Amino acid sequence: MPDRQLRLGRPRWARPRIGDLMLAVVSYVPLLLTHRGKLGADTKAYLYLDPAKLMSRAAYLWDPSVGLGTVTHQNIGYLFPMGPYYWLMSALRVPDWIAQRLWLGSIIFLAGLGVRYLMRTLKWEGPGVTVASFAYALSPYLLHYIYKHSVILLPFTALPWLIAFTARSLRQPGWKHPALFALVALASGGINATSLILVLIGPGLWLIHAIWVDRELTFRAALGPIARIGVLGVVTSLWWVAGLLQQGGYGINVLRFTETYRTVSDASTSAEVGRSLGYWFFYGIDTFGPWFKAAATLTQSVPALVLSFAVPIVCVVCALWVRFRYRLYFVAMALVGIVVSVGAHPWDDPSPYGAMFKAFTGTESGLALRSTPRAIPLLALALATFLGAGVAAASERFPTRRLLFAVAALVMVMTNMSPLFMGRMIDPFLERPNDVPDYWHEVGDYLDGGDRSTRALEIPGIEFANYRWGDSVDPITPGLTDRDY
Repeated sequence: MPDRQLRLGRPRWARPRIGDLMLAVVSYVPLLLTHRGKLGADTKAYLYLDPAKLMSRAAYLWDPSVGLGTVTHQNIGYLFPMGPYYWLMSALRVPDWIAQRLWLGSIIFLAGLGVRYLMRTLKWEGPGVTVASFAYALSPYLLHYIYKHSVILLPFTALPWLIAFTARSLRQPGWKHPALFALVALASGGINATSLILVLIGPGLWLIHAIWVDRELTFRAALGPIARIGVLGVVTSLWWVAGLLQQGGYGINVLRFTETYRTVSDASTSAEVGRSLGYWFFYGIDTFGPWFKAAATLTQSVPALVLSFAVPIVCVVCALWVRFRYRLYFVAMALVGIVVSVGAHPWDDPSPYGAMFKAFTGTESGLALRSTPRAIPLLALALATFLGAGVAAASERFPTRRLLFAVAALVMVMTNMSPLFMGRMIDPFLERPNDVPDYWHEVGDYLDGGDRSTRALEIPGIEFANYRWGDSVDPITPGLTDRDY
């Protein structure tokens, strides 16, 4: 199908403003209606207890106030954007649970908005753009992290923006789009470098496609934009890169106390990766049930299982049926996303690439990149684009049914993310009331009034805190007192 056909036929509801409004409603409203008044144990408890103090301490690698003094791990990344966001919400006196839902909703909304921006960069218009934006924003990949480690989803949100800014940097002279690329990378990589490194494969593939496949420009002409992106990207990321390097050299060897690569690999089957899942923690279960209750929907419900496999199959059929200018690029990105995400599975008989990566994880640098399913956004974006192209092509061929095609696709992708609409994105075993009980604040005040030259010792100590009144994961005491702990 010629590229021009992807730009024909745009019903009123598919116009950018209407499409953006629909996406905003879907991104924010279900979350705001989920467990109202309850705060999920997402990322870091101190973001809600005292974001200003967390940011002031995050600026230093050595934190003398916790654990008799320690070199912090990944703490520097809270300086931007998550720390300032919660500091602002606290200053505006927005209830923590509402601030959290707005944060989570923005991850979804900006991901979809990024797809719309990318599609505009590729000169797409019409209902296919809206469908593609919904399909990516509502990817099941969200379920891996949104309830507990939402900050790891920032590279997922950033991916379409990074590709679009790369494409525009190659087409337009100047520093504007390289600077925007660097800003997005800055905002999405401070906490977990692995996630950002893996999604940067997408912009890298675009460079290859634009220069040697589509021949938009010569390699020599591309050197300038590449240099501008590289220089700005490095300069704006040095602050957290330096922090991570120092933490790796002088801090706790966290890799010794986390999951092994075999644990990661055992869950990342091609079938699970194909439906944008495959992260080992998602499948965890113990005496109390699944570690994330929403996981049961996509692992134990037969209708949900069937649909979660049907959606990527439909997307692949669209890729086979519809021809458009950048199809080869998105096919390549999908294949690379699958191969990298699957990695060394099956462990005893991996692919040639998997065998090489398995050997690489024998080094400290390789083991740091063990979370290969974080390359799934590459696949998810490609599948979303294929679905959007399919809807655009069907709408062109049968213009009287274009509304039907678009609505059917939207219903399909929204149903595939049923936990969002069923109020399951906040786990009941990982939440607490918005306000910490008053007696805990009294404990904090009592400690503050004591001898500041001594430390507070809490017995029993606990790394993952669970209280009768709720679960915060992090122990709350350091967030309630300025006394060394």
